Amino acid sequence: MSTPASMNPFLLASACFGSWRALSVLLSREDGPADAVSTQAFLDLLEASSSPETQEASDVEEGADQTAWPPAPILEGVTADGDTALHVLATCGDGDNFLRSADIVYHKARYLLVAQNSKGDTPLHCAARAGRPKMVSRLIALARGEANIGEMLKEVVRKENGRKETALHEAVRLGSKHTVELLMAADSELASFPKEGTSPLYLAILLERIDIVQSLYVMSGGNLSYSGPNGQNALHAAVLRGQDMTEMLLRWNIGLAIQGDQNGSTPLHFATSVLRPRGVHFWIHSPWFPWERGVWHSGMPFKQVLEANLATMCQSDDKGLYPVHTATYIGANKAIVKFLEKCPNIAGLRDIKGRSFLHVAVEKKRWHIVTHACNTPSLSWIWNMQDIDGNTALHLAVKHEVQDIFCLLLENLEVHLNITNNNGETPLDLSESKMRAGSFWSWSPKFLINSALKYCHAKHGNRRLDHFEEQYIQPLDEEKESEKLTSSTQTLGLGSAIMATVAFGASFNLPGGYKDDGTPALSGRYVFDAFVAANSLAFACAGLATINLMYSGTAIVDVPLRVRHFDIALFFAFGSVTSLGTACALGLYVTLAPVAYMTATGICVVASVLSLCAFIDPMRGRAVARALYARLGNQALLIFARIIILRGAMVYWPLVTSFISAAISAKYRHK
Repeated sequence: MSTPASMNPFLLASACFGSWRALSVLLSREDGPADAVSTQAFLDLLEASSSPETQEASDVEEGADQTAWPPAPILEGVTADGDTALHVLATCGDGDNFLRSADIVYHKARYLLVAQNSKGDTPLHCAARAGRPKMVSRLIALARGEANIGEMLKEVVRKENGRKETALHEAVRLGSKHTVELLMAADSELASFPKEGTSPLYLAILLERIDIVQSLYVMSGGNLSYSGPNGQNALHAAVLRGQDMTEMLLRWNIGLAIQGDQNGSTPLHFATSVLRPRGVHFWIHSPWFPWERGVWHSGMPFKQVLEANLATMCQSDDKGLYPVHTATYIGANKAIVKFLEKCPNIAGLRDIKGRSFLHVAVEKKRWHIVTHACNTPSLSWIWNMQDIDGNTALHLAVKHEVQDIFCLLLENLEVHLNITNNNGETPLDLSESKMRAGSFWSWSPKFLINSALKYCHAKHGNRRLDHFEEQYIQPLDEEKESEKLTSSTQTLGLGSAIMATVAFGASFNLPGGYKDDGTPALSGRYVFDAFVAANSLAFACAGLATINLMYSGTAIVDVPLRVRHFDIALFFAFGSVTSLGTACALGLYVTLAPVAYMTATGICVVASVLSLCAFIDPMRGRAVARALYARLGNQALLIFARIIILRGAMVYWPLVTSFISAAISAKYRHK
């Protein structure tokens, strides 16, 4: 295929300026203006395109028999984008000069009216895209002027470009209602094209041009295409844009509600997917944040699409996901409630992985949806439902280490603890497989989940335990454990060094200062003795923590011994923090009490309250405690009491030691 010739620069300039005079000169002389007239004369012709005499001269030109002109090869030239002279004129303007120039070019080369550039655009596409309604009207009029008026007009206005779009698409995209009406008046069936792909109606809805949507429907007499890209229809776009358009489309064609796109997603899938909590633009999946409810705004089209055809609740996409699964994915709890009100049995609908909405809620950490499911007795038949791998919701909660959701399920006495999946694994087996050898935080979710299952007497599956351990319980990875200890030692070592420095400095800057004989001014007081004991204990604990961390961070020491030293260092580091806090509070008290007793007392009270922060980790187990109480009753209270006592002893032993030391010092001070 031969490459078209480049457009003559004088022709391009004439089209850009809209100079019909220059065009007349060019098209009447094939050898071009360089030989016919001087360059200056040609420039004068371009300038004359905007002069007052233009209209008078054009009247003379109108009388010429333009149709009798021989075809000019110069019009075969195109720009780099493949635009002909008529494309350029249609893009650059729609004033009288441009319209007259278009007439001249058309009568010289009629085929240019349907010529396409490299993108498949015709001059009509260019005029509509550039927002030239007069040029659009003139091009339509030129098409009407043909002998076979009906055929030529349809060919011009229905011509599709490389994106399978007509000029009507460009007018809709520009938002020009006037241009849309011009095109629809020329061909009332134009809104039906293309037969497949993005229709003008779909595009208008996506751009939220409801006035254009109404014009397309009225002027087409309802005979228009609702199709969209990827197998969608206009209702898929409408539910993403608002209630008004959704109501209007359902009134025009209610059958759109059951049509799926190429992925099988119906408009109800789309309407469900746009539900979001009111006023919340981020997700936090935790019972601490009760606003994760998944409600719809008043303008959301969810209800209209749902009530248009209830059968769409039972229509899945190509992954087997039903609208109830979609609602679960995005956390729309109230949408799920609405689905269950309409048809309670959809709770048992499962996707291609065999997952019910409860399985999906666990995997996506939708705490409120699991809460609703566990608190609804009519849904008890799905609490122990198994997916294609045999996993129940409890299996998935253990597998993904979702502690809060695990506790909700554990608290439900009808949730079975010993169901095996297809691999013969119970929830306890899955939990044990996650308990890797090595160091980990005792309040981590996997540890709490494992402990809770054991307290509730959960059982292993149907395999020998030695075989299970060979397959799932991995031996200690000393290289990885060494890296973990080295990193942890650096962090903890920095903290212990700071605490030792502070305690050492406080030893030489005692509260109250010193007497003339060099003895502490506040010596002999019980609180001062307690301060000295606490500060000394803080320094001693920080020192012991630092020494043990030196062993823990040394690579030449065996890993098991390094782990032991790290545990010892962690214990003394906690003791140093408590001791240092106690010393600070007592130092302020002994200094301020004689002059500001209430302030001194308030400082001690605040320090005592802040010390409860050491119980933050145990507080993370409150949901576990509630679940254990539901399963074990009063037996769980003994477990809680033991944990609290052990934790309290670990936190407050430096405080108790400091006051006991002060009491002993006061008793034997005279000796």
